[in-house]
Amino acid sequence: MHYEIDEQTRILWLDLVSAGSADKVLEATVGLVTERPELCAWDWIVECEPMTDDATVQHLAKLAQAWGTPPVVEAVTVFVTHDRLLHLWARVLDFQFVRRKHLIERDTNAARRLIERRRSARS
Repeated sequence: MHYEIDEQTRILWLDLVSAGSADKVLEATVGLVTERPELCAWDWIVECEPMTDDATVQHLAKLAQAWGTPPVVEAVTVFVTHDRLLHLWARVLDFQFVRRKHLIERDTNAARRLIERRRSARS
């Protein structure tokens, strides 16, 4: 799975499609948060177009189990997709990951702007 860690902005960018399968996405993501638990408090941009069709609630439960300490300030995960139904999964994820909001945008630039707006609103 391709990813970039931007230390300066504290944003993790993930390309789920590059992993190929939900099992590989889970393995790589659990590896990242295990190696760098502070990433759980960062904002994430997740490219998922086209979305893999083999992801299950069990994959999400395993990721939630591996998740580190909840952030002090609410963090966001912004999924970049054109999938009209992914917002339903995103809403469920809000309950699995404490102090993390899951949102949808159509492109990476819009996702970055959304994160910037949320950060400005907190200041």
